[in-house]
Amino acid sequence: MPVKAPPAAATSWSGFYAGVSIGARWAANDWQTSDVSPNFPGTIVPTEGTGGAIDSVAARFGGYLGYNAQVSTSWVAGVEADFGWADNKKTVNAIPGTAGLFFGTPLVGLPSGTVKETWDGSLRGRLGYLVGPATLVYGSGGVAWQRLEVNANCTLVPGNRFCFGSAYNETYASTRVGWTLGGGVEHMIGGNWLARVDYRYADFGTWTQTFFAPGIGFDDRFTAHVKARTHTATVGIAYKF
Repeated sequence: MPVKAPPAAATSWSGFYAGVSIGARWAANDWQTSDVSPNFPGTIVPTEGTGGAIDSVAARFGGYLGYNAQVSTSWVAGVEADFGWADNKKTVNAIPGTAGLFFGTPLVGLPSGTVKETWDGSLRGRLGYLVGPATLVYGSGGVAWQRLEVNANCTLVPGNRFCFGSAYNETYASTRVGWTLGGGVEHMIGGNWLARVDYRYADFGTWTQTFFAPGIGFDDRFTAHVKARTHTATVGIAYKF
């Protein structure tokens, strides 16, 4: 007599996994300028304290690894770490908040500013719901890191009335720590392989940095306040061990 085959075992999401990803990172940076030549009261800068966007977009390449625990037939919880690199860079001329008047005469030789983001990383918790045995819809959130560089420079030109003391070209770098939230869809595509589409938003707060320390008899200083945020969208493929 024919024997009916036993039902196939349910797919399990539990276990470690590691993968690679490719996508794009959008950098949303707002630069505000304050304290322009604070020791030189003859300088009047009506735009001081105002800001402007210095945004950019770049391709991002990364890797990720994590652990899933299938806690029921419908829910999966886990933790994941990721690392990525992109060359986000944008330069504006002039820096927002530096246009104005010098004893009633428009300022010239205004400085340009650059904001650059390179590597990033995160450590996040994940919670997902199985809309089917092989398809997981998840949300994630946790701590994020971003390498950020800011540059300001100006040259001495005839009639220069901003960088009056000397030419400057200054770059400062900081590894910013912030928070991130996101989500995505992951699918078992056969064997132990997992394919995903993922999106994350990250906020790294505001970095305050003073540029152009004064020379002898001059005060070319100003203070930059750069609020850094990113939007990251990727596709990835991973292997579950």
